[in-house]
Amino acid sequence: MTWGKAALTLGTFLVLVGCADGANGDKGVVHFSQVVNFVETNDFSPPLVVGRTVLIRLEHAPLGDRSYPELNLEVTGGTAQVLPLGFAQYAVRLDEEKAYRFRAREGTKELDAISVTARKGAKLKLHAKAQVLTRGLSNGKACTRGSSVDLADLTLAPNQEAMVTVVPVDEGGKAMLGMLQLNAKASRPDLELDTPLFFEGGSPNTLVIRPTLLSGPLGDATVEITEPSFTTLTQTVRVLKDDAQVTCQ
Repeated sequence: MTWGKAALTLGTFLVLVGCADGANGDKGVVHFSQVVNFVETNDFSPPLVVGRTVLIRLEHAPLGDRSYPELNLEVTGGTAQVLPLGFAQYAVRLDEEKAYRFRAREGTKELDAISVTARKGAKLKLHAKAQVLTRGLSNGKACTRGSSVDLADLTLAPNQEAMVTVVPVDEGGKAMLGMLQLNAKASRPDLELDTPLFFEGGSPNTLVIRPTLLSGPLGDATVEITEPSFTTLTQTVRVLKDDAQVTCQ
């Protein structure tokens, strides 16, 4: 098979205002926010992928409605890389399969802490739902409509694009946490791949699939997703000849 040149690296992010997953510390004083939302998890009970980054922001518990800029984060239990991003925000990478502690400190005093584990991932999968955007004209208006569809039923019209999310899983098939080092390419150059800037409360590891067909049916195309620590993941996408209908109100 001859692959097209639509290759990219997924990893760019942008932090804005929103609501993210996370968990309160053992004392209920500090909320450890994940900044982003991993689609199949909502706290720190799943393991973190060894060697892959997570974002942490220290916030006031219990709601995490405002940050704790006077605090610092210390990570103990094993080898880890901690990059301060300013105002109690950190990029953290755990490098060993061990149990770790995230410790929120105010000066030399530990204010709160939370336990996490790090493991090697077993494989990649795609989240079962794809988010589809349809653009069109009706009633003299232009609009964009969003919908959630089963990945198994994913078919795209020329006026649509789909967002699919890659999920790392452990040997038991359970979702893990981590911003993956993903690349993707399509089997045809007229299937455009892109990655959105994800924001606070948004989902990382997301790929946008967009047909660029001008005339005639594209048919089936294969998207290949790779990650250095995982086996290759493939997804077949079928593109139709005619635009999908959309109702603009």
